[in-house]
Amino acid sequence: MSIQDRLAYLLQQAVSHTATDAELRELSDLIQADDTGNTARVAATLLEKDLPSGMSDYDEVYWDHIADNILAADRSAETATGKVLPIPLWRRYGWRAAAAVTGLLLLSGGAYLLLRKPAPPQMAVVIAAPAGDVAPGSNKAVLILADGTQVPLDSAVNGVLAEQGNTKVSKPGAGQLTYTPSPHTTSSAMAYNTLRTPRGGQFQVTLPDGTKVWLNAASTLKYPTAFHEGDRRVELNGEAYFEVAANVSHPFRVQVPARNDSMEVVVLGTHFNIMAYEDEQQANTTLLEGAVLVSSHGSSIQLRPGQGASLHKNNQTLALQQNVNTEEAVAWKNGFIQLEGNDIASAMRLIARWYDVEVIYKAPVTAHFRGIIPRNVPISQVLKMMELTGEVHFEIKGKQLIVSP
Repeated sequence: MSIQDRLAYLLQQAVSHTATDAELRELSDLIQADDTGNTARVAATLLEKDLPSGMSDYDEVYWDHIADNILAADRSAETATGKVLPIPLWRRYGWRAAAAVTGLLLLSGGAYLLLRKPAPPQMAVVIAAPAGDVAPGSNKAVLILADGTQVPLDSAVNGVLAEQGNTKVSKPGAGQLTYTPSPHTTSSAMAYNTLRTPRGGQFQVTLPDGTKVWLNAASTLKYPTAFHEGDRRVELNGEAYFEVAANVSHPFRVQVPARNDSMEVVVLGTHFNIMAYEDEQQANTTLLEGAVLVSSHGSSIQLRPGQGASLHKNNQTLALQQNVNTEEAVAWKNGFIQLEGNDIASAMRLIARWYDVEVIYKAPVTAHFRGIIPRNVPISQVLKMMELTGEVHFEIKGKQLIVSP
């Protein structure tokens, strides 16, 4: 039997979930040793056929996202400061081949979740955590109305929740909040609502002007219940992704007042992400589409798609970032945890916010990570992937996450 025939057999065994541990180890060795592209070509051929496991019915959009993220990480297998996860680099033979081969390698390495079709983005379904594990975050938030009334949105029934001036506030479905102005709006006093997600929560809101905002865990968005003449202005603490409704006459402004590094982002109509948690050393704005102007302490930077701006907590310096990995910046919004060169501290802050755990270090750890995994899985699955570096070990005790070398 030729190597190509053997590879085809092993791939078929893996996608039909009938491979033995020895076969998976053999498949992993063949994939990692291959530098000719044969693995990708064989996988592409197989995936055009009917597979016993129903592999062909996987969501193309999901696999396209996975493949693009992994192939975008086409850099050396090690950083200057530590090892990274063993994700091989593949020539672009198509999303089917790249996704299949990478998924199979991760399957053989223990991080098997990439080969199973996860829930769609926005956490429509959360994979249950077994006893002793920690469940992932979900769609939950609290809406604080102008009069101070607090509405827990995860338990609120779908439908109209309140009327704020000339605007109806509705929950059309799980994880969504919508503001609908009356077509016969009359002048009224400016009123503000606040949407607050806890650790382990996320939510989406459509503002009165049609702007859509995805709010990540442990974040707060304050906004008017109606946008009057002039600027459209909101305040953000934490992280959010914005799709701003275009209106040339009325710029959209996001103020980030957290700590002492106040930052403002001005847009007309565009897609961008802002990450400005108080426990992070810098606030980052990443532009995906359109144009934005980022300003702070008298300095301004005009961003083009694929660029970012960072404001450092200590020196208050606003810096331009070229060729930003935009997929990494919005991975959370698309339902993924993406670790791209993260050190242990930044990775643990990300995980602590999403899984609502307390991180305790037994000793210093210097591991760095690279990888992507759906974020609707129990914490143990994420930790298994991170432990593949061989430089870190995790132990779960209730809501505590113990980290040791």
